[in-house]
Amino acid sequence: MSSKAYFDEVAAQWDAIRASYFGDWLREKAYAVAGLRPGQTAADIGAGSGYITEGLVRRGLNVIAVDQSQAMLAEMRKKFAAASGIDYRQGEAECLPIADASVDYVFANMCLHHVEQPLLAIREMVRVLKPGGKMIITDMDEHQFEFLRSELHDRWLGFRRADVATWLSQAGLEQIVVESVDGGCCAQSECARQTATISVFVASGVRPVHAESTVKGAVNPTTASNPRHSQDIHASVREFYAAQARAAAPAQSSCCQPAASPCCNSTTASGSCCGAPAEVADGLASETLPPSWGCGNPIALAGLQPGQVVLDLGSGAGYDAFQAARLVVPVGGRQGRVIGVDMTDDMLRLAREHAERLGLAAVTEFRKGYIEDLPLADSSVDVVLSNCVINLSPDKAAVFREAYRVLKPGGWLAISDIVTEGAMPEQLRADAEVWASCIGGALEEHAYLNLIRAAGFSSITVDSRTVVAALPEVKILSLTLRAYKPLNDMIA
Repeated sequence: MSSKAYFDEVAAQWDAIRASYFGDWLREKAYAVAGLRPGQTAADIGAGSGYITEGLVRRGLNVIAVDQSQAMLAEMRKKFAAASGIDYRQGEAECLPIADASVDYVFANMCLHHVEQPLLAIREMVRVLKPGGKMIITDMDEHQFEFLRSELHDRWLGFRRADVATWLSQAGLEQIVVESVDGGCCAQSECARQTATISVFVASGVRPVHAESTVKGAVNPTTASNPRHSQDIHASVREFYAAQARAAAPAQSSCCQPAASPCCNSTTASGSCCGAPAEVADGLASETLPPSWGCGNPIALAGLQPGQVVLDLGSGAGYDAFQAARLVVPVGGRQGRVIGVDMTDDMLRLAREHAERLGLAAVTEFRKGYIEDLPLADSSVDVVLSNCVINLSPDKAAVFREAYRVLKPGGWLAISDIVTEGAMPEQLRADAEVWASCIGGALEEHAYLNLIRAAGFSSITVDSRTVVAALPEVKILSLTLRAYKPLNDMIA
């Protein structure tokens, strides 16, 4: 019996069957990850008898419900006869009957393991998403319960989360997170007298705002491995900060640039820059430091100690790197060192000039590179710092994965960055200048923290959260946090 024939046969009983596998907790998790907004349109792929659709309609969304089984769609029509805003369409996940770039969300709950070609289905889901739209997949982790193939007509015995993340990346999504759902699904074998208890994951990703229309079945050109979108963002950011570096002389006395940096455009009550301390360790006064384009003070949270190796992501002119150097290298000593990574030649030149001027060239090193692909060995640094830089990256998940990779077990991440409360309007996210100004690329706080968790970090502690701007649709926040790489996590 085919999968379609099976679901045609059980359609009338599916609500009761499904309820024995998983409850409302699963869809509530999917809705929370999606960040639903009333009035928008969602596609429910493999809609079945309406498990996902029901909650979406209650939340004020319009829904396109797609299923391969006419019998399932007929059951849905009966169940939701009094409801409006549901469009029922028969079709396969690998060839969706939905126009390009026409929906705000795509949900696929317990659908992918019934699909013959999961990657093709994911590409189809991405095709129908609007730029900035979000896909949410809930499904089973890889398991060994073979009876599910014969009794429930599963094509796949769940999936490895790493494979799912790779498929989402290959399909052109960004901000990819694959994480555990608190709860599992259960199935009782009628023949083998066996019970399957299987853990469940939720995978999500966002279609880039700059993404071009995807040809059906083709790889989207905006993949995380070589994205045109990422190249555009990197170029805009590089050009913006190269201009800032060229305008900043090494002997400049003020850390805050008047009207120069949207990430750091005002002084605090103490006269320091965007929360940076007026003075730093060992008498290195703020007026001797290079310009800062930061939005907080991760050094204060980092707990740096003599002898540590510290990495500064997006080190710019070296403001945070030089503060860190004074803490990890005692006066007159050669213990510890600081490595700064930046993609902008003009910033690297400026940082090296300041290192010579401050007498810190022997203990600081500035390397050219992307923070999404760090030029450092695995498990080679004790602490990773970053100040108002990760928001500029078009692939923040890769940044956190790379930070995790280069940290020693037991090491930690201390960062300040810009996040949002509320969703960033698409027109702002699409504006390259707004992105370069630390606003357009900012994620909602919960999504940002989820990316850190998904990279493997634990014990995430938010030290400060400050509103720095308020737009009509969204608040802009400066966030400072610390997160740890588990001591027992060794990279093979």
